[in-house]
Amino acid sequence: MLDTIDTACATDWQTIRHADCPILVEPRTLAGLAALAEPLALSAPFELRGEGPVGEAVRALGEIPAELCEDIRDLATRFAALMGVPAVRIRLEGINTNACRKVHADYTDLRLITTYWGPGTDYVPAGQEPSDAGLVRLPAGHVALFKGRLFGEGHAPCFHRSPPVGDTGERRLVLVIDTPLDESRMGHVPPPASC
Repeated sequence: MLDTIDTACATDWQTIRHADCPILVEPRTLAGLAALAEPLALSAPFELRGEGPVGEAVRALGEIPAELCEDIRDLATRFAALMGVPAVRIRLEGINTNACRKVHADYTDLRLITTYWGPGTDYVPAGQEPSDAGLVRLPAGHVALFKGRLFGEGHAPCFHRSPPVGDTGERRLVLVIDTPLDESRMGHVPPPASC
């Protein structure tokens, strides 16, 4: 069940700019995309990456089903417009391990994550201490914007984790969209994690 601040944030992506909104969740169903995502998820592990203007970044992912490609393009276009950036970094990943199973906040400004197949990302609801207790799992298909540690002063990051699937035999197909790396903002913090 999504907590109240997430539901309030779900209608307009601009709401993520509010200081009291560390995560924005846009509910949606996958419909036909789930059937297209399943064969990709079952071929895990793999990682496809693209970077640059939206069209170029999506093309760099290679041969993926057209409908899935169009969904990624739509999400990347909306994300780039929200963040006011001319380029994005896209990662489409087939996961079958326990990578990123620890609760963490990313060293980025904002990250879009959606799961096309398998268990969705777990996150800590706003106002709760970062721990494994009380995690909320996003349903597959839902799109979430996770504030990172670099979003801005006065903005708390969203703590989250990838659900551990390594011992279950489950597979995940996850899309991650980030803004371009900005070395000047990174300062003395670790580089962005791959999860």
